[in-house]
Amino acid sequence: MKNKKLLKLLFYIYIAFLIFFVVLKFDGSFERIISLHNSIIENEKDGLRNINLIPFRSISPYLRNITEPYAFKNIIANILVFIPLGFFVSNKNSKNVFKTLVICLSVILSIECIQLLFKIGFFDVDDIILNFIGSLIGVLINLVAQKR
Repeated sequence: MKNKKLLKLLFYIYIAFLIFFVVLKFDGSFERIISLHNSIIENEKDGLRNINLIPFRSISPYLRNITEPYAFKNIIANILVFIPLGFFVSNKNSKNVFKTLVICLSVILSIECIQLLFKIGFFDVDDIILNFIGSLIGVLINLVAQKR
């Protein structure tokens, strides 16, 4: 019983983390969020959209420069941040892996859509791919942990 309450509390903390740091990209100041929002609006006036629907378009340059800290950090961070999502959702739906993966993908797509609609980030299919890989790792970790 204690473990379930702890997992529930950790899940809520994780969701708050996702909202503040992934969706809003909060870094201690709302000025950066406002600046990004204004920049996206200006780009749209110039005909540039905050969307990438071409797989591996934004990942490829990072993979070519994977030894550079900025590239490694971007790829790894996009994966690591979503490992807990896969773990928590899998823990709740341990008998149905497909349902778990659909829920994880729905959360990831929701985050990307929120960023697009509210102009606080970029809708990037590459982020979806990396985030889903992270969720999948979290599901696998939970499955291994449950077999012990």
